[in-house]
Amino acid sequence: MVYGMRILVVLFLFLVPRQTQADTVSAGKPPNIIVIMADDHGQWALGAYGLKYIQTPNLDWLAQNGVLFKNAMSVAPVCSPARASFYTGKMPSQHGVHDFLSEEAEFNANWLKGETLLSEHLQKSGYRTALLGKWHATTDSAVKQRGFDRWLSYDARRAGWQNQYAHQGTVYFSDDGKPLTQTGVQGRFLTEEAIKFMDRDDPRPFYISLNFVEPHFPFAGLPERLVDKYRPIAQKVYRAGDASDLPARMVGNLVPEDHEEKLAQYLAAVSLIDDQVGRLMDALQGRDALKDTIVVYVADHGLLVGQYGLYGKTNATAPANFYEDTIRIPLIFYGPERFMRARQTRFEMVSLIDVHTTIRDFATGGQQAVSSYGPGHSLMPLLKGKRQTDWRQYNYAERGNLRMVTNGNWKLVRAYQRDQNAPPVDTWYDLASPMAERHATVPPRPALATKLAGALEKFFKRYETPEHSGRRIWDQPYPNARVKREMEAEKAARKDRDKAQ
Repeated sequence: MVYGMRILVVLFLFLVPRQTQADTVSAGKPPNIIVIMADDHGQWALGAYGLKYIQTPNLDWLAQNGVLFKNAMSVAPVCSPARASFYTGKMPSQHGVHDFLSEEAEFNANWLKGETLLSEHLQKSGYRTALLGKWHATTDSAVKQRGFDRWLSYDARRAGWQNQYAHQGTVYFSDDGKPLTQTGVQGRFLTEEAIKFMDRDDPRPFYISLNFVEPHFPFAGLPERLVDKYRPIAQKVYRAGDASDLPARMVGNLVPEDHEEKLAQYLAAVSLIDDQVGRLMDALQGRDALKDTIVVYVADHGLLVGQYGLYGKTNATAPANFYEDTIRIPLIFYGPERFMRARQTRFEMVSLIDVHTTIRDFATGGQQAVSSYGPGHSLMPLLKGKRQTDWRQYNYAERGNLRMVTNGNWKLVRAYQRDQNAPPVDTWYDLASPMAERHATVPPRPALATKLAGALEKFFKRYETPEHSGRRIWDQPYPNARVKREMEAEKAARKDRDKAQ
């Protein structure tokens, strides 16, 4: 009996250190990282956030078994500035991209010149990197960007900017700078390319930036097997007839006559992404890679598809809006338990830029908790399940000369004037009101109003540069033809007013 006990003790002493050593080695290994970024996917359009009419079982599974962030927001609710902010970790007033960037050569203003991209940071940390799908943070997506070992984006100058948004049919790509034509369902093709990159014979951990164009316009051409599910129930999601104080920018931003069909297509696009997420997770599991891979699902910003009687994002109205449906984005992390505590819902105020910093933190083994060049904070303490008492109280966003701050209850939108000596114009929204953001409201009590306005000014005083500041948007390069026309029309009107005086 004593002899048997001695054997058990020896086995225990032998096995326990070996297991501990294996855990230590595993814990020190940088994870693979996949960031799936949807295009125009509002937080509202996902089962995990409460939309009972949509079928998103794979994303809902990720949210249930991973970490779901309830108060995640975009810092710039339009494609190019939001994506530029994600890749640089900076605000638009720091990097200078404030609007949708045209792919036409005449609008190339050396966007993001001098910035260090997330891909470059990751390469320095020993990662092999890929961008698949939408880029749109500079003028020409066909040009391979810094820090990417694999580049598969769009050749817009070959086929026109709208071609990249084709959900099915023929799409013209730039494959590491070489023309590539692909016909089929675009989302499936990009997922297949992601799996191929995972399978490369390369010992380095991988980072994949997988950028679907769904559920972006056009609201047509999605698989019929998906659209057909939503046609009978689309009017239950958002019926026509809503309105707000802000006027629509143009007729195309009003709710169309075929609203139910377009909304059904939009919801089907989200389900198409959900299909691809399931395929990707199956590929990881089949390769025994789930234990070493962090998967992030996020969007660049939200979208209005009938809310307030509008279609579009921040530029659906004039002046621009920061409606909750526009700025709130889905954010889900899923990964091994050594990196995060499963089955969490977090309510802290977090932003798209925080995802940038968090990825760097994972890639460097916890050495990038706070960004040195932008407002991003690593979400790692939240992912690990730590209870926070000193996390930020506000989220911020900007759009040209407009800036926003919210504490989740009150929202301030401040419009700066071209005359730097003129006071800004403030608009307040009470998010607890039954009318939501249909109407502006009186400011909150003076102490709270002063606190919110002070937080806004302090934040942007730190995170802006004079040459890129949105407060001087009138002096910035033209990002596209529409903005050029609007700004030139404004200049002409100003000259006429000066002559009249």
